[in-house]
Amino acid sequence: MTVMKAVVRRVAGAGLALVLALAVAGPVAAGKKPPPPTTGDKTPPTTPTNLRVTSLSHKSVTLAWDASTDISGSVTYSVNKDGQGFTVPQGQTTYTIGWLSAGRTYTFYVVARDNSLNQSPPSNTVTVTTPQDTTPPSTPALSGSVRGPSQVSLTWTRSTDDLSEFVGYRIFANGVQVTEHLNWYAETQVVLRHLTPSTTYTFTVQAHDFGGNTATSNAVTLTTEATSDVTPPSVPTNVRIVGGFGCPEFFVGWTQSTDDIDPQHLIEYEIYVNGVLSPLAVSAGVDQDFVYATDSGANTFTVKAVDQAGNTSQASNGVTEFC
Repeated sequence: MTVMKAVVRRVAGAGLALVLALAVAGPVAAGKKPPPPTTGDKTPPTTPTNLRVTSLSHKSVTLAWDASTDISGSVTYSVNKDGQGFTVPQGQTTYTIGWLSAGRTYTFYVVARDNSLNQSPPSNTVTVTTPQDTTPPSTPALSGSVRGPSQVSLTWTRSTDDLSEFVGYRIFANGVQVTEHLNWYAETQVVLRHLTPSTTYTFTVQAHDFGGNTATSNAVTLTTEATSDVTPPSVPTNVRIVGGFGCPEFFVGWTQSTDDIDPQHLIEYEIYVNGVLSPLAVSAGVDQDFVYATDSGANTFTVKAVDQAGNTSQASNGVTEFC
């Protein structure tokens, strides 16, 4: 009797589970399709209109536009500058973009997005040209001294500019810009080498900004010392690569030269890359220096020695590296 009751309970329990399953399945069990899922917001905001410039300077522009509307009630804008997007704080319909350059033309438009990332068509396009930079840097004050028969040292005060973060300098000797044999000791100090002994020079320094505006210093007149030394140092030997950081950065080493008058620590060196003098500062009294390769492919480095009278040795052996 007990066994029969247990069997009846199990059969009844299974039947009840089947009934509950059918009740939950509902329309599916009856062969009916479930309702389609909710599709969400697919409607973009309206197009921003009346994009306009409300303020323009050498370095920045402020834009404003008429607001978009959206069914969500929430809109975020993005300002596009020549392909670069800037997100505007939500709901704001004005935006300032800085870090522009003077005298350049830029193109802007605005798009709106809602919380579902639907994007509106772009607004009207606005093209602006920032004002030209016409103000020169401050004028540097130049001073100088003679360093021997073939060298002078020039020092000047730092120039500032109203717009440019960086001010560059050019050196002039007797009205002609000096482009070689410049050894920069600092941004506002340079040594000119390979000058002619017993010769008077007039030097100026010109400060320039990114807008091409210039300011020329006072003139300084210096006369190099006389010398009877006409013999160059010996040719540097054993030129080789002694280190580097991979192309194009190398350290070139050599065996130091000797001179008939100057001690070894006063001999200076020039490194040539594919026959062209490296613009980096020369070193004195050492047997290696840093240099950049300049070509894709073979780069041949040679070294010359220079004494204090400006006499220059023949070129050393060459060492070649490939980039």
